[in-house]
Amino acid sequence: MRLSPHQKVLLESVCSKEEKQPSTEVYREFNNIMRLNGREQVSHKTLSELVAKLELCSHVEVEQKGRGRGGGVDFYISPTGSVERKALLDALKDLVV
Repeated sequence: MRLSPHQKVLLESVCSKEEKQPSTEVYREFNNIMRLNGREQVSHKTLSELVAKLELCSHVEVEQKGRGRGGGVDFYISPTGSVERKALLDALKDLVV
């Protein structure tokens, strides 16, 4: 499957840190990269659709953690262990515009 430019930027922002990140932090970093490259920023809904597609392709893992009774759910995103993170980051640096 070929990745869209948005998916490549998202994958780069997820792989930039070794530990799992809250979805809000990934969203913030993703939109900062988009803004710095002169591209339009996306909504939370669009980002969650991009994450779902990357999860389907086994590029990222999404973990849900409950915040207790009636407190909702937090989502944490991390790269899968099947891909070497450094090699992926090097490849994405060349592809992301």
